[in-house]
Amino acid sequence: MKGLKGLKGVKEVKGVKGFEMPNGFKGVLCFVLVLFFSVNLSAQEFFGGLILGGTTSQVGGDNRSGYNKIGMVGGAFAGLNLTEDFDIQMELKYIQKGSLSNDVENRPGTDPFLIKLDYIDLPIVFAYNLNKVNVNNINLRWLKIEFGLSFDVLVNSRQELQGVEVLASNPWRRFVVNTIVGVRVDATENIEIGLRAVDAMTSICRSSKYPYYNGNVNYTRRLFGRYGMFNDVLQLSVFWKI
Repeated sequence: MKGLKGLKGVKEVKGVKGFEMPNGFKGVLCFVLVLFFSVNLSAQEFFGGLILGGTTSQVGGDNRSGYNKIGMVGGAFAGLNLTEDFDIQMELKYIQKGSLSNDVENRPGTDPFLIKLDYIDLPIVFAYNLNKVNVNNINLRWLKIEFGLSFDVLVNSRQELQGVEVLASNPWRRFVVNTIVGVRVDATENIEIGLRAVDAMTSICRSSKYPYYNGNVNYTRRLFGRYGMFNDVLQLSVFWKI
């Protein structure tokens, strides 16, 4: 068995070079960097801290379903209070993603397998504080909604089929772009608890113009109209401002 060939239907990718950082992402990154260095940074405007939490994930397009793969996330963040209601936050994290399935009895033609993908994650997140919203005379200043993009760089991967590691050339793309939607709740003055849905916009393996199905693989399609396999992650984290 070689690469994803062991997963019945995914062709082995020889010499995958991934893809270059999209020009649009470069523009967003440059804008944020200029913003960080051009705004007058006072004690009230600038904040930073540490992130620690867990993830549960699946891979769209692997002919399974369920957030069964458990992982961890940890890193640091820095941000700016742009207004009383909005802030922007950049993060640098290590995050574990992938897929785990042993449910072969309910899915004939599939095999027990594990996909373990570890990334360095670079999110850019905008947060809106609901301090001007009241529900039943209760002010929601302790609640934020957030949205943004993240850029993943693959640093480690592992595949197992029927409990045996598959040793072959790496079929996974090095770079992946994701969307972020979430909420954050103030636990104390310096601690926030956040729940995020982080979904890949670009395929984690070689994409295709056409659908592909064969046993363990059932390519799906996302934003850019190409078929492939995509990380889907739920992330629960603690943000500690220091």
